[in-house]
Amino acid sequence: MTNDEKNQPTKEPHPRDITRRDFATILVGAGIAAGVSSTAAAEVGMEMVETDVEIKTPDGTCDAAFIYQKSHPKSNPAYPGVLIWPDAFGLRPSLRTIGRNIASEGYSVLVPNPFYRVSKAPFTDASKFNFQNPDDMAKLKPLMASVTAPGNAEKDAAAYVAFLDAQREVNKAKKIGTQGYCMGGALVVRTAAALPDRIGAGASFHGGGLVTDKPDSPHLLAPKIKARM
Repeated sequence: MTNDEKNQPTKEPHPRDITRRDFATILVGAGIAAGVSSTAAAEVGMEMVETDVEIKTPDGTCDAAFIYQKSHPKSNPAYPGVLIWPDAFGLRPSLRTIGRNIASEGYSVLVPNPFYRVSKAPFTDASKFNFQNPDDMAKLKPLMASVTAPGNAEKDAAAYVAFLDAQREVNKAKKIGTQGYCMGGALVVRTAAALPDRIGAGASFHGGGLVTDKPDSPHLLAPKIKARM
């Protein structure tokens, strides 16, 4: 092979290249891995409580999972609250597992169905979803629009935080943390900006739409945020 031939660009995929379908598969695998951690926590004697709850919001009733670690009589029964914003596949077993893992570290966790305006969870099987399939995307876009519409995330966040603060398992003297996945990353930013005196920490995992060229871009909310991000 000549030097010129060696320098020609290859058409083979780079080992780090990934399709969006592969990415969805990885998300499912992550859910399985999270389950291992949750099982390990159970084996060391942690007793987790997971309940399905309904939360009143200005736009209806949201179905959600509330998860916390059952306290022993001599311990403090209240833990700091955590709000988890799901990705576009919504509230499902893998998100519940993430909630249990966080709760096992000493938090009281709320995982809402962000698409409650459209329907109750669950909605679709992430392992079978194809981002290149127009029919699949047609199902997903109305769900996402229901929570990303102007003002909706802020109204929901206020209702979710109010729910957490009303639970005896939540230590209201501590600030609340929030984390979100994919589209949930932008919802974390909106939550922290809407409730700056209540949200103490926020995290976005592979967040989408964090910076846009529109006047309502989430990154423009940074001056309103007091939480550590």
